[in-house]
Amino acid sequence: MVTEGNERNSFHLLLPPQFNTSFILKAFEELQRQWCPPRQYKKFFVLNYNDHPLSEEILTAILKLNEPPRLIFNRADDFSYYTYETRRCALVMFSGYEKMRPNPQPQHYGSRYFIFIPNLEESSLLLEQFHSGKSVILDRAYYLVYDYTSLDIQHHNFFTKRTIHLDPLDIRVPDDLKNLNGRKLRIQLPVGNEKVTTFEIYLMDTIARQRNGSYLLTPFDQRNADYCIVNFGTQFLGNDKVLALGNTFVSVFVPRSKPKPIISVLIDPFDYYTWILLFVMIFMLAAVLTLFGRVLSRFNFVENVVEILMVILGGPTRTYGGWFENQIINIYCLLMIVIVSSYQSLIISYLTHVRYFPEINTLEEIRKSCVFPHSSLYAEEFDLLVDGDIDDERENMCFMMNSRDDKHITTLLVERKRFLDKAAQQAYSRQLRVADTVLNKYYQLYYFPSKSIMRELLPFYIHAFRESGLYEQYYRNKSYFAPAYKQQPFDVRSFAVADMVIIWYLYFSGVVASTVWFLFEVLFYHCSLVKRLKKTFNRMKNRPKNRHLFPSLHMISVLEILISI
Repeated sequence: MVTEGNERNSFHLLLPPQFNTSFILKAFEELQRQWCPPRQYKKFFVLNYNDHPLSEEILTAILKLNEPPRLIFNRADDFSYYTYETRRCALVMFSGYEKMRPNPQPQHYGSRYFIFIPNLEESSLLLEQFHSGKSVILDRAYYLVYDYTSLDIQHHNFFTKRTIHLDPLDIRVPDDLKNLNGRKLRIQLPVGNEKVTTFEIYLMDTIARQRNGSYLLTPFDQRNADYCIVNFGTQFLGNDKVLALGNTFVSVFVPRSKPKPIISVLIDPFDYYTWILLFVMIFMLAAVLTLFGRVLSRFNFVENVVEILMVILGGPTRTYGGWFENQIINIYCLLMIVIVSSYQSLIISYLTHVRYFPEINTLEEIRKSCVFPHSSLYAEEFDLLVDGDIDDERENMCFMMNSRDDKHITTLLVERKRFLDKAAQQAYSRQLRVADTVLNKYYQLYYFPSKSIMRELLPFYIHAFRESGLYEQYYRNKSYFAPAYKQQPFDVRSFAVADMVIIWYLYFSGVVASTVWFLFEVLFYHCSLVKRLKKTFNRMKNRPKNRHLFPSLHMISVLEILISI
C-alpha cells in the first residue's frame, strides 16, 4: 500500500538502477536475517523521508524483495503511529537534516528499526539525538550510515551507553540483554501483593543476578515500569503483554456453613438413600409376612410393621411358627445386629466434633443462597442476585474480589488488602470462606506499559520456569502464616439450653407417641372383641330352636362367648 505524499515531492519507486547499491543490499539482507527475520515478524513498515536519488535507489532494491509484505508511508506522523508498538519491523529513510523534538520524559518505541541516514560532511544532529535518547529511546534500532562507496552500521546500547560499529562484511548482532550494566528492572505489583505473591520479585531477582542488574518496586500508578501484574479477570486491550505463570480470576466469598443441631447425629450416620431402602425393606417384609406367614398372617399389615420395628429396637415380641416365617425373621435379626452396631458406632464418632451443613461451592448454590451488593461488577453477568450496599448486615451477603493462583493465595490477599479493598474488609470481618467456584478465570499476564527492550527478556525466563517446574516448587516450599477459621471440637463446645431443650422435646415426644400407641392398641382390642361377640351371637341365633333335643348347645354357646372374652 502506497500513500500519497505531503507538501514535499512524492518519491518514485522501481526506477532503473543508476548507482551500485549491491554492497548495501547484501549487508541489509544479512542484518534483517539476524535482527528481524521475515518468518517471525510479519508486519514490515517502510517510511521514506529522503528523496535523494541514492536513497530512492536503495529503497527500490529493498522493495524488490518478495516478502514480507511492505506497508509504505511518508508522512511525519506515521513514524510514531506505525512504529510505536512491539513485534514490528520498520525501515526508515532519513535525509539526516531532520530534528526531533525534545521530550522531558522520552518514551521507548517498540519496533525493530533499520534506519538509513546519509553520511553527511558535517555531523548528523539527528543521529546524535537518537543516540542520546532525549527525544525517543530506540533501543532496538540499527543505523545504516551510507554514501556512494561505504556503509557504516551503528547500534547504541542504552545499558552500557556506548555506540558499537558492525562490520558490513561480517555482521554479528550483539545481545544487549546479556549485560544490563546495573540497569534497574522496575516492576509494579497490586497493593498488598508484595508479601504474598513474591514469585515476581524472585523472578526479577534471578534476572538481576544473572544479567548484572537490579530491580525496584515502583508505585502502581507510574507509567515507566518495565512490566506490571494486574489481578484482573479479563485482558487489557491495547497493552503489550505476554503470557505469564499462574492464573487470575474473580473469587467469591460466601458465608460459612452453620453447625447442625445435636439431633442431627441420629440422622447423619446414614444417607437419605439408605434410610429409604431400610424403610422399604421393613414395609416389604411386613407385607410378605402378612400374606404368607403362619402366625403373622393372623394380624393386619400395621401390626406387622410395628412388629418389624420392634425387632430392630428390642428383638422379637412373640413366638413365630413355620419354617418360612422363622427363616425370614432370623436373617432379618442378623442383618439388624450389623446395621444397629454400625449405626451406634457412627453416632459415637459423630459426637466427637460438631456437624456442619454443606458448604456453598457451586455456581448454582451461590445463585440460590447469596445476595451481592450493588457494587459487584460481575453479578449481573452471571445472573446473581444483587441487593443492598456493601455494608449490609444480612447473613447471606456474599462478595467478590480479583485474585490469582489458588484459594490459599486468595486468603492471604484478603488479610493483606482488608484495609484497602471493601470486599476484602467485609470478607475478613465476617470470616467468610472462599468458594470453590471462580469467575472469569484466565492465564496470568504480564503487562508492559513501557516499550523497552526488557520486554524481550521475560519470555525466556517464563518458559524456563514453566518447563522446569520451578514455579510450582517455589510456592510449594514457601510457608505463609494465615489466620485460618478453625472448627470447634465437640468436647470444647459447651451445651446450650437449646440443646438440652431438644433432648426434653425428644423425651416428651416419645412418651406421647407411646401413650397414643397404647390407647390405639386398647381401642383396637375392644373393637375386635365387640366384633367377635357380634359374630358369636349371630351364630347362636341361627342354630335349631328345638333345644330340648340338644341340651348341651346352650352350654357350648356360653363357653364360646367366655373364650372370646
